Amino acid sequence: ATPNRTHASAIEISGRLFCSLMLGSAAAFALGAVLTSYLYGLVPPTGTPASELYAKISQQGEPDITLRYFDIRGRAEPIRLYLTLLGLNYTEVVFTGEEWRGGLKSRWMAEGIIPFGQVPELSYDNVHLVQSHAILRFLARKHGGYNQLTEEAKARIEILAEGTEDLRKRLMTIKYDSTKTKEEKESAYLQFCTSTAQEWMLKFDGVISKSPVVSYADLLLYDLIDIHAALCPKEAFEELMKEKPNLQNLRSKVETADGIQEYLSVRRSY
Repeated sequence: ATPNRTHASAIEISGRLFCSLMLGSAAAFALGAVLTSYLYGLVPPTGTPASELYAKISQQGEPDITLRYFDIRGRAEPIRLYLTLLGLNYTEVVFTGEEWRGGLKSRWMAEGIIPFGQVPELSYDNVHLVQSHAILRFLARKHGGYNQLTEEAKARIEILAEGTEDLRKRLMTIKYDSTKTKEEKESAYLQFCTSTAQEWMLKFDGVISKSPVVSYADLLLYDLIDIHAALCPKEAFEELMKEKPNLQNLRSKVETADGIQEYLSVRRSY
């Protein structure tokens, strides 16, 4: 059989449990049984010492994750993509703007779930996390191998992530400008996509990592490109993507990553 769980985490957890137990033969036998069960996906008989240890390890290995956001892609989409990429199961709590303004926001603030009164919010084993980039960095440290990277590699990921935020904010200024008519916004999108966005996408094409591993910053950039595809006129977006091979490779890398293709086929629209 092939182990279907992370060996390192299982051994670490079992080691801590072992030290806390009396080193009697029964305890040692239970520990051996649960470690074998955990690594190979078997479930010990209910009511045995091994089953109790197995439950503790299983809870450690499968975090309870809930994502709260509006029923749109928005700021939560890179988080959804990353959770999917990492193979983490999660529950979504979605709501309308009316529900948000009608008491949901104030209730969650009173409960300490959203300290700044903003979403997305990610609950990870009852730890409440806000700010989308902070959520992504948390997941990267927990599950994305972020802690094994050099400080320089981490910095480069963070630089790219913050760069996407700069361009996103500029584009969203147009989208949420309530003083503009639909026609004025369409004109502004065209101007933006052929000037500011063109300049920034050239920069991104020059700095993104060529590593086959998808980072959380790659997903932020992928999502940003998607937003431009939705808001820019078709011809302007096609021109925006021309002669940028690294951006094209990024899109392909993300879309062919484990689990992502299936998610993209069923995800919500903008």
